[in-house]
Amino acid sequence: MLENKELKSTYYEVYPESFVDSNKDGIGDLEGLRSKLAIISQLGANYLLINKIFEEREDETTDFYKIKKSIGEKSDLENLINKAKELRLKVILDIDSEDLEKTFAENLKDELKKVLKYWLEFGIRGIRLKKIERLGNSNEELKEIKNLTDDLGLMLIGEFENLEKIEEGLVDLVYISKASRLIKGKNSYKDFYELIDDVQNISGKIPCGIDFDNLDGGRLMEKILGHDEEARPLSEAMATLLFSLKSIPFIYQGTEVEAKSEYFVDMDKISDEEIKAIYNSYLEEGNDREEAFNKIKRETNFSSKIPLRWDESILGRFSEVENYYGSLVHTDNNYKEYLKHSDSFFYFLYETIMLRKRKSAFGLGQYEKLFIDEAVYAYKRTYKDETYVVLVNLTDDFYEIDEKITDIIKDGQVIQNNNPDYDPEILDAYQSVIIEI
Repeated sequence: MLENKELKSTYYEVYPESFVDSNKDGIGDLEGLRSKLAIISQLGANYLLINKIFEEREDETTDFYKIKKSIGEKSDLENLINKAKELRLKVILDIDSEDLEKTFAENLKDELKKVLKYWLEFGIRGIRLKKIERLGNSNEELKEIKNLTDDLGLMLIGEFENLEKIEEGLVDLVYISKASRLIKGKNSYKDFYELIDDVQNISGKIPCGIDFDNLDGGRLMEKILGHDEEARPLSEAMATLLFSLKSIPFIYQGTEVEAKSEYFVDMDKISDEEIKAIYNSYLEEGNDREEAFNKIKRETNFSSKIPLRWDESILGRFSEVENYYGSLVHTDNNYKEYLKHSDSFFYFLYETIMLRKRKSAFGLGQYEKLFIDEAVYAYKRTYKDETYVVLVNLTDDFYEIDEKITDIIKDGQVIQNNNPDYDPEILDAYQSVIIEI
């Protein structure tokens, strides 16, 4: 069982190939990531979860003892882990269960133990097993993997698709990644909210983590917002929701600077063969180039693999040469600007993370759903003598609050509000409010 301090933790998910390029080949790498760990620590993260680091063979199996050549060597991972320790960041490696099946077949558990013992020597603190349900026909089989990680003193995070299969003792932390898939477009959030509510109810018994963006899909902002809409209000409302829940928050790289794909990308020049193939299939279906590009942003993980921007230059200081998506000419969402201004979204996210750490009601407290519909999610968090009501409106229109909730919050004190106005009877578009009652 996770300790109370772990329930207040924040996990930062990173895809090294699009973080920072340190060797001028246009592809991000582990050394580039190591050079920016202080910023991740400054944001308030406690765990660093690294995606896609193992060497892939031509036969589609994986060499779990080798680092992917494009991102570095074993020594680079060791240096990264040592730097992370200095900053009190714990490193978790991401492993896809499908890759384990292809590579080890019937010897999977014995071979996995060897792999974990190998990387434990480098200083990893745990693993996340994607699609963990593939590894056992029964929960008893999954418990064998948990016993394996327990013996090694490693944390086991398991991704579950079927919430009904989750039970105590299978993993240290359940991971839910499918929330964003339930958002099909703007102003239709009931399925999304109801999944989150289900996860909160499980979190009352078994620690659960959830994210809204990840490497497997496109960024949520691309799904919801039009090209000319400002991301800030919706980003703040999403952050308030994620960090005020009982479930443990996972944030995907670039969320803190509202990473976008609003700039022009020349699809003929990119070297991402998977994305190019999907793009060309959209053209063959009869879409023009703009329509195909917009579909790529909404329906694939294109936007989650876009290299991060570190300053306002054309290449964004991601690399000194063109990256695998070409030049990046959109200048607004870059670290240099966001770190310079205390009113930027980076610092809003930091303050929201700190609120979770300071106020035990959010990390440890009881959760109670008050109201859900297509627009609004309202819930209560309680710990000892502290009680808070959280109201989140993710739509682009104002919303009249139900009288029952208005009666609860009318005499409360607002402790966080992403809108200059507060009315206990009305929520503005993309408004999120936390009220102490």
